[in-house]
Amino acid sequence: MINAELLMLIGGVGAFVMTLYWVRVRALRERYAVTWLLVASLLLLLGLFPDVIKWAAEKAHLSYPALVLFVSLGMIYTNSFFVSVALSKHYHWNVRLTQQIAILEERLRKLEELNKIPPKGKLTESPAQMMQEE
Repeated sequence: MINAELLMLIGGVGAFVMTLYWVRVRALRERYAVTWLLVASLLLLLGLFPDVIKWAAEKAHLSYPALVLFVSLGMIYTNSFFVSVALSKHYHWNVRLTQQIAILEERLRKLEELNKIPPKGKLTESPAQMMQEE
């Protein structure tokens, strides 16, 4: 039968392997890999030293399962928050880049009209349409 400690140990090893694999294939940036390696290390340590959780549960006047749940939910919340912040930054960055591309396309169109140069390789889609496809 699998107990919580063995499950944390297996989860820690699995998290290490997955994180290193995704960094290797360049699907996960190093910035985020550090966070996941810390989570994997925590899982490994708690799997190897389960008395730490029991000691923390006693000091917090919580049961063992309640503390594990509380810590897990806290880690999930923290990770979700930082991912939301990163996504918000990327969204604003993409909006700014799309606006800059639109301005540059308009300037190019005006210059081509002014110099009576036929447009070469005109975009078939606007940058906003291209971003929606992704």
